[in-house]
Amino acid sequence: MPDAERAAAIRRSERRFFFVYMSLFAPFAVLTPYMQQLLHFYGYRKDQIGYILGAVELMAVLAPPVWGLLSDRIKRPRAVLAFTVLMSFPTFCLLSGTNTTLAAIAVALLFGFFNRPSIPLTDGLTFSRFRLSGADYGHVRIGGTVGFVLFSLFFERVLRISRDQDGSRIIAILGGALLLQFLMVFVVPALPKAKAAKADGAPPATGEGEDKVSPAPSAPFGELLRLCLKRGFIAFVFAAFLARFAMMSYYSFFTRYLNDVYDFKAVGYIWLLGSLCEMPLIFWSRQIMARIGVRNLFALALLGTVVRLLGFSYESSLWVVIVMQPLHALTFGAYHCATVTYVSSIFPAHFQGSAQTIYSALTVGLGGLLGSAVGGVILEHHGYQAMYSFAAAVALIGLMVCILLVPKLDDMRRKAGSL
Repeated sequence: MPDAERAAAIRRSERRFFFVYMSLFAPFAVLTPYMQQLLHFYGYRKDQIGYILGAVELMAVLAPPVWGLLSDRIKRPRAVLAFTVLMSFPTFCLLSGTNTTLAAIAVALLFGFFNRPSIPLTDGLTFSRFRLSGADYGHVRIGGTVGFVLFSLFFERVLRISRDQDGSRIIAILGGALLLQFLMVFVVPALPKAKAAKADGAPPATGEGEDKVSPAPSAPFGELLRLCLKRGFIAFVFAAFLARFAMMSYYSFFTRYLNDVYDFKAVGYIWLLGSLCEMPLIFWSRQIMARIGVRNLFALALLGTVVRLLGFSYESSLWVVIVMQPLHALTFGAYHCATVTYVSSIFPAHFQGSAQTIYSALTVGLGGLLGSAVGGVILEHHGYQAMYSFAAAVALIGLMVCILLVPKLDDMRRKAGSL
């Protein structure tokens, strides 16, 4: 394919995935700021909210590997993703019928089983296609940020979601967001059918075909296990786990923090400020990682997490909170781009679905579960200052692990190649 034609094909693919990621983060523009608020409306205490939100994150431990392995085995990744999105809303609606913490936890587990795999499954689809085309992940992942910002603004300014008094508006808006995400799954292009390589060594043709991944080398579990048990990868996952654990004090309780400490109700505006600031970093993430390295960008993300959470612990002024929000560029943007790139780069193509979901399970899932539960207990008994100070200390440990034990990507590739 001529260079100009290939470049045009890459741009078309990036545009398509840009809108896929926009829709992917529409439900998160509801869930992230307002699920904690919904549980507050239902009468749950802060520690109970921590347990319930932690149960959702527990399914990020268990569900992504299940759906990822199923996706790799049946070779229908779009269908698997669409099914999980479709089942998210009816299970979420069951929360309104709960009247005990145990019942709410049970519903949260069911909802999380379908909802939490959406990001790793989408990332797996994206990397599988971009490894063939050479498209830039940062150019499409920024669509998620744009979507979060625009939908947050729309929900706040037009739908007045923060004025909800009983949770009915939150549930209705979430239903619309999940419907949009479901429809956009089918915008994901199908992988090309595998074709024999040309005699001159040219790559296979890349016309669209069925939604089946191209035949790949056999993927024995032992090979996957050996890659996962390498010391450098274990250190990387542990550092990412600590970062996620620490940031759950933000994701699970920041809305209540703004309400309780500063009596600020229009929380969507402050949430979207953080997402706005992450956009440049995500867009130029490939160039940044090429210049400073993936591991070093990950370390910057951890440093930003320490500073941001310490800032929240002071409880001095709402302006301090606003000044801390641009650090979301590091605590989410740099963290996400660096970690998914690290995983993608050290696992072969036929393990991408499994690798991304296993990584997500151990960090986003287990870190989210424990961070939310522990944060809720500290908050209920000792307050916001203690919770955010403790979270900052956890992030600092993660930073030390990253600097001292996580190898640079080139070193990991060499070690992986020696297997």
